[in-house]
Amino acid sequence: MTWIWSGRGKPLDIFLVLAAIAALAWISATPANACSGCGCRGGPGYRGPNGRCVSWANIGRVCGSPPSERCSPEGPNAGAEEAARQGARLRGLEPASRPQDTPPEPKPE
Repeated sequence: MTWIWSGRGKPLDIFLVLAAIAALAWISATPANACSGCGCRGGPGYRGPNGRCVSWANIGRVCGSPPSERCSPEGPNAGAEEAARQGARLRGLEPASRPQDTPPEPKPE
């Protein structure tokens, strides 16, 4: 491909190379290849009641089990239902109030 840089290339050859580069750039930028919706970047693929995508860590707490109970599926990934089931099970084992949710006691003076 030294003919492109040497200045001795035919104008048609240079045009074809530039057209091919432009076509590849256009194809890679089409919306069909773009990441959209919950689950396209590796999450469980459910949108919560607040309108935001739910994370793997919160799917059982936010969506329940099955996850379509309170959340809408957009691109569910494999394992999302199992994660929701485990999250709901663990949520049932937690105490009603966690230590970090209670205000600190005042120190005696």
